[in-house]
Amino acid sequence: MSGRKILAALTIGQAPRTDLIPDIEYLLPPDLEIRQYGALDDLTMLQIEAAFDPKPGDEILVSRMRDGSQAHMTQRFVEPRIQELIHKAEAEGANAVALFCTGRFGEFAHKGVFLEPQPLLHAVAKALAGGQKIGVLVPVPGQVEQAYESWGASGVDIFATCASPYLEFSEVVKAASIFAGKDLAFVCCDCMGYTTQMKQAVSEACGLPVLLARSLAARILAEMLS
Repeated sequence: MSGRKILAALTIGQAPRTDLIPDIEYLLPPDLEIRQYGALDDLTMLQIEAAFDPKPGDEILVSRMRDGSQAHMTQRFVEPRIQELIHKAEAEGANAVALFCTGRFGEFAHKGVFLEPQPLLHAVAKALAGGQKIGVLVPVPGQVEQAYESWGASGVDIFATCASPYLEFSEVVKAASIFAGKDLAFVCCDCMGYTTQMKQAVSEACGLPVLLARSLAARILAEMLS
């Protein structure tokens, strides 16, 4: 790739993600152009709430709206919108596309570099855990059971709890304290909404190292785009 490189940053919520990109930009190459795309950019909260009708087996996802509010959706609702954004971003010149969501999805068609965080996050966590149990923090109660299922499928033993990164910071700290004193290798913040500040607070609350999804993704992107 020659010239100035372009990264398409995809969120399953609305762009721009003013809570996310500025928090990890320092980890990325300084000459990288970042273009943000949101799967819910053309929808109102009322339209999203009307479409939120989880069926058995649906993957429940949580993201952030442009105004900072929290939106819920299902994987099957947002997945085709993500695929459209990948095609759009690549047509507009993106050298790489990154999906800033740790949910489970099917196969996406793409032409260039495409980063889907969940498989990478699980692989890194499994390697680091070395067979030990890890703590997993997810945004909402409906995702706790999903976490046991998805991490179990990846061969990782977990203890999971929830607190949304899009609501009260104090609730994240409170949830993190549940991990204290348990026999855990470390804690994984399993959502792109958790910030680097939250990572530090979680570590202080439970006394364990913390693996943060957004900074891990950024470091991998820096390796690919430098």
